[in-house]
Amino acid sequence: MKEFTGLTKVTVRALHHYDHIGLLKPSGRTESGYRIYTERDLLRLQQIVTLKFMGFSLERIKTILARPNFAVRKALGIQIEAVDEEIGRLRRASKALRQMAEALDRGGRVDWKKVINIMEVIHMSDEAKKEWTKKFFTEVDMKEFKEIGKKYTPETMQDYQNRWAALIAEVEKNLDADPAGPLAQSLAERWTALLNEGYGGHEGLLQKIGKANQEAMRTGQHPATPTGKPPFDQKVWEFIQKANAARKEK
Repeated sequence: MKEFTGLTKVTVRALHHYDHIGLLKPSGRTESGYRIYTERDLLRLQQIVTLKFMGFSLERIKTILARPNFAVRKALGIQIEAVDEEIGRLRRASKALRQMAEALDRGGRVDWKKVINIMEVIHMSDEAKKEWTKKFFTEVDMKEFKEIGKKYTPETMQDYQNRWAALIAEVEKNLDADPAGPLAQSLAERWTALLNEGYGGHEGLLQKIGKANQEAMRTGQHPATPTGKPPFDQKVWEFIQKANAARKEK
């Protein structure tokens, strides 16, 4: 146990908690009752630590790792992207901090624009994520989201998210299509159908989700997503808006 915690920098208390909730069970125990962890356990712990870093709750992580079709290689690819994004943010923050320090060393004044830039590029804390959510959604809205989520199993939710990802990718490949043409109209109809499948009957939430996404595209940050990025590019949003407008004109 001590060697495992020393290698991973995860506390004994955390490992005990993961064991207690069934998230990471040790491969065995010694005669005296001490937990024994293997390389396989180390890989699972890496998945837990990285997914936790990406903003997932322990309960959600447990569900993700329990899926029969959970692909370690694919998950690692997603995690690499998220970590690279975080490294980029920290590098930009480091550069801005260094410039401020050098300016002060030369007897200059604090550049408040750089201070603002630092605050923008540093990864949002959990508290900041909560504040971001409160900016767009009330407690009633969050309860409504929770009720909507109850109709999904982990598998059906993954399927729903996969269909969104596929549709967004398809829109990105066809941004030059005529908004009034059959291809663009078909994509816009599928977009509306997916929205209605998830949030049909919740018009208020749909409007607020739209505003939240617009803000995310403006700032380039979306704390509610695993990678911290907006769910889609501004050009995708504009394409769907134009297609919907063309349909209304008909």
